Parts: sequence; C-alpha cells; structure tokens
Amino acid sequence: RSQTTQPPNTDEKSIADHGNSVQLYAANNDGESRIYVQSLGAGSAHRLTNRMNGWEAFPALSRSGNVVAYALSDGAEAKSEVWVSRIDGSHAHRVSAPEEDAFMPAFGIDDRTLLYVKSRFTGHYSPIARPRRHDFDIVKVIIDPDGPVAGAVPTELTQQHFFDLRSLSVSPDGERFLLSTSGYPIGSLIEEFEIAKPLQMKRIFQPHVPNEPSLGASFGEASYVGDGMQIVFTAASEGKEGRYDYCLYQMSDVTGGDLVMLAQHSGMIDDLMVGNDGTIFI
Repeated sequence: RSQTTQPPNTDEKSIADHGNSVQLYAANNDGESRIYVQSLGAGSAHRLTNRMNGWEAFPALSRSGNVVAYALSDGAEAKSEVWVSRIDGSHAHRVSAPEEDAFMPAFGIDDRTLLYVKSRFTGHYSPIARPRRHDFDIVKVIIDPDGPVAGAVPTELTQQHFFDLRSLSVSPDGERFLLSTSGYPIGSLIEEFEIAKPLQMKRIFQPHVPNEPSLGASFGEASYVGDGMQIVFTAASEGKEGRYDYCLYQMSDVTGGDLVMLAQHSGMIDDLMVGNDGTIFI
C-alpha cells in the first residue's frame, strides 16, 4: 500500500566530463517525466527525445559522453524499457528484451557495454513508478549506439532476486558492479560483484554510521568514486523529532573500513551521482 504510482523524482542526473561537461537530468512536468541535456555553463537545456507522453527516467551517460541510456515507460501499469541513443538523441532504440520490465541503466568501460536492472514483479507495474519490492536482477547487454533497432540478446548476470534495490554502479575499470539493496533478515547492504563471475559475490558491506536507526543500518544509493578503490554512499542517522537524516560517507572498497563522513545533511538525499571526473553530487 505504501508504493507510489507517481512520476519519478525530479533532478535525477548523470554527468560526463570530457572536454565539455554535459549533464543529463530527468524533470517532472504536468505529471510527465522528461530527460533534458545541457552543456554546463553554456546555453539552455533541451529535450533528449521528442516523445509526446510517458515517463523518461534514470538517465545515464557513457564515459565518453557520446551515448545516452535511459528508462522509458508509458505509465504506471506499463512495462519499463531501457533505450539508448547518441547524445544528440539520434539512433534511439530499445536494448532491453521485449517482455522485460527494465530500468536503472549503467554503462561499463566503453560505449557498447551496458548493465541495467530487470524486475520480475508479477504484472506490469513499471519499476519507474514503483521502484521497490520488485524481485530484481542485473542484466548485461552489448549495444550498438548507431544501430536503428535492438540487436544483441541481453544476458542475466545475477540470480539473486533482490527484494529492494536502490542503485547500480559500475567500477571505472568495468570489471565490477556495486548495488545498494536489502536482504531479510539482515537489512540494508552494499554488495559488490565481478562482472566476469557475477554468481560469486565478491564483497558484502554493512558499515555502521553514527546514530544509525535502532532497527539497524539504512542506506540510500552507493557508487564507486575516483579509481574505484573507494565507495561513497548515503546512510540514515536518527535526527530530531523522530526523523531520519541522511549523510554522505566514504569507505574503502578493499576493506570496508576508513569510514569518513563527507557531508552532513538534514532530511532525505534522493539522488547520489558521481561525475566521470570524480565530483560527487547529492
């Protein structure tokens, strides 16, 4: 009953910095969600697509800044698809399998390697609209950015049936991926997998932060940063008047130690994004 069927949050962002900084973001407008492209410091934003209706969300840029991936749904009760295009919106085409509910794309080491999240939830209630409790797994597909139609067959990397999945991040070397998820009865977890051996979990992290909730750790999104040897994540602390305050932390990807608070924050942090130059945005 707690699940919403509203368009995704505003200001989901993805940034690439290769000479000219380019920003993608999703924004709500009159019940619809659109993806916009803007060169930072130059001109106004423009839409990536020319679709007249539906929800566009979870924009992602390849490391080169030339290719875009995003999730697309016609509405709350329609399946969600992953599409790719060039940064100018050309050559747009679906890359997820025809009957999949798919969202949250993340590029690998190059413009052709893409991971995304697949939902096994019964019935088509778009994971864009209801992003929790969907029985998730991670899928990999080799794309052709200039192809006019879907090409390669997606390959399922995990068989974990994740109950709750908040974020997907790929390491800078393209060899690992990182998830912020939940498991029963252990609670919130940050889990790492090797793309070449995804069925063998590499590491599980459950860092403890100051004043964490009495029920245990509660994490938001998690991402690799820098050379991939560090992880940044958001985590809840008990704040005033019974609310949770989410702060930004960094820890070692090797040991799970060396925990450092990077930023204090009052209230929720809806989005965590790391630019290709290592800049962190919340």
